Amino acid sequence: MERRTASDKGLLRPQEAARYIELRRYPVEGALGGYVERFWSVRWDLPEGASYESVVIPHPAVNLSFMPVLGAEVHGPGTAISRHPLTGAGRVFGAKFRPGGFAAFTGEETAALPDWTIGAAALYGPEADELNAVVVSGGDRDAARLVSAFLSARLPERPDPRYERLLRIVAAMLEDRSITRVDQAAERFAISPKSVQRLFQSYIGLGPKWLIRRYRIHDAADRLAADPAVDLARLAAELGWSDQAHFTHDFKDLIGSPPAAYAEQCASAGRELVMASR
Repeated sequence: MERRTASDKGLLRPQEAARYIELRRYPVEGALGGYVERFWSVRWDLPEGASYESVVIPHPAVNLSFMPVLGAEVHGPGTAISRHPLTGAGRVFGAKFRPGGFAAFTGEETAALPDWTIGAAALYGPEADELNAVVVSGGDRDAARLVSAFLSARLPERPDPRYERLLRIVAAMLEDRSITRVDQAAERFAISPKSVQRLFQSYIGLGPKWLIRRYRIHDAADRLAADPAVDLARLAAELGWSDQAHFTHDFKDLIGSPPAAYAEQCASAGRELVMASR
């Protein structure tokens, strides 16, 4: 079984989001699981005239998305939060590659570029459009089967040992909260910090320090949503920030709100959900 290289965190204000969208995740079987972390789908069905903006802290990974209007698209790792305005009813199905997985899958290091989007047909030809038409018209299970078959037919011929090393480092960064610096990861895997830097830039297009900080921001947002009253100084220390001021700066720089304000937003959404259920 493959180790996790991406968490299930990242959806902001999850209590509020649960009122408007349904997010599902599905495992990836076989050799494809070495490159694709999971399949996912988002559904929504809003009343006439209503709208909702879903906000996500992206993972450092490429996503292949299938959509009714825009078609199939490939999205590079996002460095900023992504905003998705929703109206009416709809569904998006996608495949989330592992960090560096798309570059290893395609064999193209140019795939490791952040914040890019391209139509899937530009990479895979008209078959991508044909697949999109079938995926958007069916259910999730059929979509997972079809997309899995499509990608599995394009698997690399041989394993890439550099990519496999990258995954081990990424998994450690995700799981071990004591890793807060690049030199700690380098020491654990007996390679130099510069080698770690080159590995990440080649496959992900983002540095290892950036990745550590992104995963810790995921952790922070998740903790604040679950426990809005959490002690911010203690949370900052637990997640590797030198002090609360640096934590607040980094959190606000990405999310747009300081941790205390975000916690209150989550608490308010939770109270509204309780009131609505009475």
